[in-house]
Amino acid sequence: MFKYLEEEKRLEKARKIFLHAKKNSKFYEEKYKNIDEIENYKDWVKVPFLTRTELFNNSYPKTRSMLTYPIKKMLITSTGGSSGIARYGVMTYQEYEEFVNVQAKAMKLLGIKEDDIVANLFVAGNLWPTFFSVADVLKKIGAVHLPISSNINVDQIIKYILEFKPNVLLSLPTVLIFLADKFLSENLDGNFIKFLGYAGEHLSKSAQEYLKKAFKNAKTFALAYSSADCGLMGYQCNKCKSNEYHVPTDFQFVEIYDFEREKICGKGETGEVIVTNLARFSQPIIRYRIGDLAQWKDFPCSCGDKNPVFILKGRAGADFKIGGEYISMQRVERALSTFVSRDGISANYQLSIEDVGEEREKLKITLTVESSTPDISSKWREKIAENLMKEIEPIKVGVEMDYVYLNVEFVKLGSLERSPITGKIKNLKDKRAGV
Repeated sequence: MFKYLEEEKRLEKARKIFLHAKKNSKFYEEKYKNIDEIENYKDWVKVPFLTRTELFNNSYPKTRSMLTYPIKKMLITSTGGSSGIARYGVMTYQEYEEFVNVQAKAMKLLGIKEDDIVANLFVAGNLWPTFFSVADVLKKIGAVHLPISSNINVDQIIKYILEFKPNVLLSLPTVLIFLADKFLSENLDGNFIKFLGYAGEHLSKSAQEYLKKAFKNAKTFALAYSSADCGLMGYQCNKCKSNEYHVPTDFQFVEIYDFEREKICGKGETGEVIVTNLARFSQPIIRYRIGDLAQWKDFPCSCGDKNPVFILKGRAGADFKIGGEYISMQRVERALSTFVSRDGISANYQLSIEDVGEEREKLKITLTVESSTPDISSKWREKIAENLMKEIEPIKVGVEMDYVYLNVEFVKLGSLERSPITGKIKNLKDKRAGV
């Protein structure tokens, strides 16, 4: 269903995007001023990477420097909802239509068909595109759409589900798990549901098994590997494991890069996902650092699809994902900074995230802080936890929904693990990655 494009053809499409951007965008004109013609892949790898900070600093409406077209017949979206650090994106209606087309192809491959009744339980509003784009995808497929959203009271959500009996539920893992809690605790019948589709964050195998207890006849799957910045970057066939995705090579030019060794990764080597969207000219996305770790699969997929497969290995860098939102570690530091130096509290810390519970269906977030007097510092535990929830809304929502356990603890100075090479503390330990 997805067209396979040889690397040479992918590079040619990427080259056209590059030339268009350099000619028509002030941002890219400056960024690429030292880059001449691109004749081959050896030239291509000299093109500098695009970062999320650059997108944030150069996005519309603050500036039009990244745009290559006037603001007409366009859609404006956000990657971060109400987080306050959202990156806004702009695309033409024609480009958005192509984004929807590839998402619809991916959803069809997963088994969603015209005769399905689909409950759309994604978050609506705040310029986040997932809720309304799912609506357009379902329209392409022809499935019956129940635009419920997860913004409303959970009892009302369950009322609609029991009343209309959709056989497909689409949402964030956080919402699906919370619904499972309610169905199990209230002994509700969810056997009419056959598909649970999730996106926005990782869902462990144990959490999938937990969902199976509430929705016994449901198959759980990731809708796609996608982002508001780039659109669909990976799709699954029936042979893919939960963290494996085919690249839609006619739509994306995906590379995997090892920034420690400064080299393109070969098969079996882990690095960061780098994406060039081959359909977006209005606000070109060229060699963009998504922030995920991955590696190419060593062998072709047994399904027969020639599009290569990569294996997601978790998040790279100093941020993490909860409730479909990427959270900068700077926000953790801001929450802690008020208390640094009080009663021996150090600025050295580590945030740990892990799946817990009997079925590992919950999330435990622990902020461990060094202190010269841990026992005395412990009196600030609740205040720091309150600050974290105030600074990071998805943690607050998770705590209120009894999905997240938040804990703050203090240890002696020097207790946190240091890198044997740099002496740096690893501030983020996301134990969910690769589960």
